[in-house]
Amino acid sequence: MTTHKATAERQGRFWVVSIDGLPKGEQNVTQGLTWTEAHDNARDLVSLVLDIEDDPAAYTVDLIPADPAMFRVIREAEEADAAAQEAERRRRVAMTRAAKTLVGLGLTQAEAGRMLGVTHQRIAQLAPKTPNKSARKKPIAA
Repeated sequence: MTTHKATAERQGRFWVVSIDGLPKGEQNVTQGLTWTEAHDNARDLVSLVLDIEDDPAAYTVDLIPADPAMFRVIREAEEADAAAQEAERRRRVAMTRAAKTLVGLGLTQAEAGRMLGVTHQRIAQLAPKTPNKSARKKPIAA
């Protein structure tokens, strides 16, 4: 997937967007009243200039503010969000491992849930009981 870099600068009520990497002599500036509109218009411009389908799977437009202070706080927020997502992924892995271990050691799902601070239903999702392999299946009457 191709990523096109674009820089948005606030001019009055509008965001004026310059898109890098478009062919020389072609239109490379658009605008929008809102950030979303500016981003959408930048995508439209890339699609028109390069004569490609406006498909999110085909290309992206990485729109960043020209103002360094705005850029800095946006990146800081994105990094914090990425860290939170990674922490949540690690939490899910640890909870699943703990639930499976506790149930595997013979604790009931309710008891494991109380130890981990979740419901027994959540433990059942994390560490479902496996069917007893030694139990014989009843034949089905024809």
